Amino acid sequence: MIVVKIALENNSRTFVENVVVTDLLPAGFEIENPRVSSIPDLDWIKNNSASEYIDMRDDRINIYTSIGQQPQYYYYVVRAVSPGNYVMGPVSADAMYSGEYHSIHGAGRIIVSQ
Repeated sequence: MIVVKIALENNSRTFVENVVVTDLLPAGFEIENPRVSSIPDLDWIKNNSASEYIDMRDDRINIYTSIGQQPQYYYYVVRAVSPGNYVMGPVSADAMYSGEYHSIHGAGRIIVSQ
């Protein structure tokens, strides 16, 4: 199991409403539990932000929120179901009704062994 942390920061001086944060999962990963507060071993997470809505799909998680000047942190748990060398795509954030606010950041690789 892997804990995923997404940090969302607003670099503009305005409050941005209706932001969707999308994290695509590589093949071989499944969302285990997006509500980390219900997992006893993860009580070290103190700054988990509340979203307006979470949409979980087979290959992604969409977090719907609004953001002001304070950074927001979102956590969820994925389970690696197959060993392998995986390419992790970037996380994207888009204001659904204000096209000038968008971000794509944080691609990488992860190796899962048996």
